[in-house]
Amino acid sequence: MNYKKNFNGSYYTPKELTDFIIDYTIKKFNGKESINILEPSAGDGAFLRAILEHEKIECFKETAITLVEKDANELQKALQIPQKEYTKNIRIHSFNKDFLDFLNTNTSKYSLIVGNPPYIKKNYLSNHQIEMCGKIHLEAGLSRKTIKNIWTAFVVGCVNCLSDDGILAFVLPSELLQVKFAEEIRNFVDKKFERIEVFTFNQILFECNGQETVLVIGYKKSDEKSVFYSDVKDVEDLKDRSFTLKPNVSIQNTSTKWTHHFLSPDELDLIYYLKRNFKSVNDYSTSKAGIVTAANNYFIVTEEMVNEFGMQSVIKPIIKKSIFVNRGVVFKKEDFDLLVKSGKPSFLFSLEELNEEATGKIGDYLSIGIKKGIDKRYKCLKRKRWFEVPNIGTPPTGFFFKRSHRYPKLLKNDADVLVTDSAYKIEMRDNYSIDSFVYSFYNSLTIIFAELEGRYYGGGVLELTPNEFKKLPLPYMKIDSNKFSKFVKDFETNDDKNIFLEKCDRIILRSNNGIDLGIINKLSKIRKKLMERRMRIVQGNSFKF
Repeated sequence: MNYKKNFNGSYYTPKELTDFIIDYTIKKFNGKESINILEPSAGDGAFLRAILEHEKIECFKETAITLVEKDANELQKALQIPQKEYTKNIRIHSFNKDFLDFLNTNTSKYSLIVGNPPYIKKNYLSNHQIEMCGKIHLEAGLSRKTIKNIWTAFVVGCVNCLSDDGILAFVLPSELLQVKFAEEIRNFVDKKFERIEVFTFNQILFECNGQETVLVIGYKKSDEKSVFYSDVKDVEDLKDRSFTLKPNVSIQNTSTKWTHHFLSPDELDLIYYLKRNFKSVNDYSTSKAGIVTAANNYFIVTEEMVNEFGMQSVIKPIIKKSIFVNRGVVFKKEDFDLLVKSGKPSFLFSLEELNEEATGKIGDYLSIGIKKGIDKRYKCLKRKRWFEVPNIGTPPTGFFFKRSHRYPKLLKNDADVLVTDSAYKIEMRDNYSIDSFVYSFYNSLTIIFAELEGRYYGGGVLELTPNEFKKLPLPYMKIDSNKFSKFVKDFETNDDKNIFLEKCDRIILRSNNGIDLGIINKLSKIRKKLMERRMRIVQGNSFKF
């Protein structure tokens, strides 16, 4: 699907989607004499075009359309759309201003609000925009802490602009359904609307900057009160209305993220029942973020750079990112040596023990950092000396990479290396071993909850926050070194991790914990369903975990 980004962080909505949204929502007003529509981020007029071209729009005795757009050029494009003269029943009002400022003076109520709000992270907003977002959140009784992106203020502000029986239809980032900071927004929306419809898409109809999108439609009044979900296969499902909308009460009862609405109530009840029978990752281990250098590309260097700048006495071995450890569940000394030989940046440039001014070649390298502006970066400015990376500590017993693709990566650290904040450093609590911990982690129940607790990005990348990792259920099984060695070999040599996990399930879940084989088979199906959904695997294609 073609779309482009403008400087305001807006992504144009595909015509198939705008046409569906307008047709689907306008028909909800059949029998009404008038309709008052707001588009808070008009862009170049995709929604306006769909409204003006809709066959029902001239059936209203009065139609008022309000367009708000910060970019004057885009707004002008929108206003040039109509190919025919407006009828006397249609009035268009346009405002060339930031919607956040528009809310300050607006007193109108709207029967329908549609759009695709901009997605701009907080650190790219102006101070004024951050202030306005905060005001919108606070006036709605929400916390300023949830202001991570401008779209949340658009949602909150627009909900409050709806008439008592109004409808809101927004294309939103899928993080609304799954990330922690959006939980307050989900609760807010849930309280404000009697009926909510959530459309997720198997086919990625609309993706921006690695962020998948969903369609959310809220009804202030409805005879059928609940949250309804539909997993749309492709654009044809929208065109011919072949999708189905179903409530899933277990989503609300278990606090499961809305992303996973396609799991049945029976499936959700099963996995949460099993979860209550096991301790969590946090009961067996402690974990915290790895080293924050503030500039990995500068502070983590290759062997060639070590030799060039004479850094041999001021370096420590480190893993920079998860892509460097693609195989196995144990990171060995020979694995690290291969990274070094392949030219990967594998050494942390650390001057924490340097008591005097750096001179010679090391001083030259610091000068390079100053020329690049590394010393002026926010985290470097907070340090006593900008080049001293703090809290290095000692190499952890193991590490869990917060982002993964095919499967979560939990590794034993036999190479005695450090790790960046791309991973969480693992230390075992008393009486528990890293071997048994890693062994026990790879089972369907734990992987299921990694999928449920985490969030995913475009392309299928899974991410877990520290707290999400800590609360994963873990059916811990104590093993000896021989059993662990066999496990490591099986993991490395078995490309199809589905087969590998099914074998682990029979040992960890069935033999060690007495879970029925039929239940284990159900867990395996749930795990595959979650992973295939995240990675958008087309039905019929082979999938290797």
